[in-house]
Amino acid sequence: MKKIYISIILGLIMLAAVGCSAAQDDVIGIRGEVTSISTGNAAVVLLVEGEVEEDTVYDKASVRIQPETKVVRQEDGKDIAASSGDIKLYDKVEVVFEGAVAESYPVQGTAKLIRILE
Repeated sequence: MKKIYISIILGLIMLAAVGCSAAQDDVIGIRGEVTSISTGNAAVVLLVEGEVEEDTVYDKASVRIQPETKVVRQEDGKDIAASSGDIKLYDKVEVVFEGAVAESYPVQGTAKLIRILE
């Protein structure tokens, strides 16, 4: 009986861990307007400002773009490959963060995905 309880508990823990990591992958951290673009030290940093919406988490974020950050442009509802150089001041973007963000204000984090919206 004790083995059954332990097996059930371990199964629930594993299920919860998998569920949490999958849900975090697609969370849009912020959707908003690019209000500042800074370059230097082989990195581009955007300041993005928007509103907290039902599917977003933050209203203001300092977003670091790394070489491995995926940048796409949305055209006719489809994602088309783009680069960080395609992001212009006052563009509307969505950002998915890679890993944790620094909970300062504005939050600071590295982008996993940046989608330039139409």
